[in-house]
Parts: sequence; C-alpha cells; structure tokens
Amino acid sequence: MNNGFSAYLIDITKEDCFSSFPLETLVYLTPGKEQALKDTDQNTYYIIGGLVDESIHKKVTFQKAQEYSVKTACLPIQEYMVRHQKNYHSEILAINQVFDILSIDFETHNPPETLKKGVSPGKGYILRDSVE
Repeated sequence: MNNGFSAYLIDITKEDCFSSFPLETLVYLTPGKEQALKDTDQNTYYIIGGLVDESIHKKVTFQKAQEYSVKTACLPIQEYMVRHQKNYHSEILAINQVFDILSIDFETHNPPETLKKGVSPGKGYILRDSVE
C-alpha cells in the first residue's frame, strides 16, 4: 500500500520487542512531550510506535513503554524546527518517515541536518535557523 517498505530489510517474529531484546537497550519513540532523542546509538533498539497514537487512542505507546519500564523519547522536531506554514496535513509522521529519520541520523549524528533531510516539506516545518 505504501511505497518504499519493500526495500527495508526486516525480520518478522512471533515474539514482541519486549521479549526479544534486553529492556535496557530499548527506546520507545512516542509522539508528544517526552524526552527528545539527542542522538542515535548502534547499541539501542528503537521502537516506532506511531500507528496507534495517530488515531483517537492517545498515549498508548507511552503507556506500553511505562508498563515495561522502557525509556521513551520523541524526535527533536520541536527543538530544531518550527511550523512555517499552516496547512491541513497532520503533524504526525508516518512510520517510514520516522524510520528514514533514524537511518539518516545514524549516518550524520547531526539532528538539524537529519530533520532537514527527513521531515517531509508537506508537514510545514523548517529549521529554526531558517526563520527570518
């Protein structure tokens, strides 16, 4: 249904992430006002939990992380970007967009550059430094 997913290398298991990896190595990415992700780490497993939170069921991913005592974080969009144009598109990023942002950050380790490359222009965000 969505372009791009067929290019991802993935393993599918019956176990959930909480039983597949040590809990201390997990960071659950959740929308909202959680601690902003400062940098990506090759020894950390990032759980992208956007499908549920985009619907009317708010904070489901945050509550799931709390249930398992897993760290949470959000992308640092609010720290580095501002909404430049008002549009009718959702501020919520798609899972493939979050995945792409994480992939870019693994290479750059530069949050502003990562977000500039990874956040779709259709979301209406620009880097804070670009605001005149």
